[in-house]
Amino acid sequence: METVGILLAGGMSRRFGSPKAFACINDKFFYEHVRRALDAVCNHVVIVTREELVPRFPKELDVIIDLPSISGLGPLAGIYTAMTERPAVQYLVLPCDMPFIGQKETSELIQLAEGTNDVTAVRTTSVEYIPLFSIWNHHVKKDLKREVLNKQLSVMKFLDKVETKWVDSELINFDKTIFRNINTTD
Repeated sequence: METVGILLAGGMSRRFGSPKAFACINDKFFYEHVRRALDAVCNHVVIVTREELVPRFPKELDVIIDLPSISGLGPLAGIYTAMTERPAVQYLVLPCDMPFIGQKETSELIQLAEGTNDVTAVRTTSVEYIPLFSIWNHHVKKDLKREVLNKQLSVMKFLDKVETKWVDSELINFDKTIFRNINTTD
């Protein structure tokens, strides 16, 4: 089964103050931590970012920008762009602001995903969802295109419309702090 990792690194980082992909933790950029976690379990990894950030990534990496018709429309646009530009059977999605997720967590999520679901995503509690640490089946692309072109950009609303399997984070790692995304420099 071919799996492409989608590293989302195109957000505006308004609360953070600078591009999160290039923030450092343990002497590595956030995107490097995330890329390592994806690379360990995926056949290929693509980074989806904003045009002005492309030169900051090493040239040997596969870095793309949103399709022109949906540029800047958030994570759903980035996922759709990657699905269009890098065809695969399934996609493991992870945003650059979750640098604590590692190979153990990506491996566990792959094992817990079922090929029959549109999306398999993680939740830490019955009310706290992590929709962007997820696996997307290629056949959801048509529905995703419709939503993005209609400017319905909420990831959670989209996941409510498709067959989404929610996996409890404890099945992946008991430490819930692993699953936090970093929105501020504090």
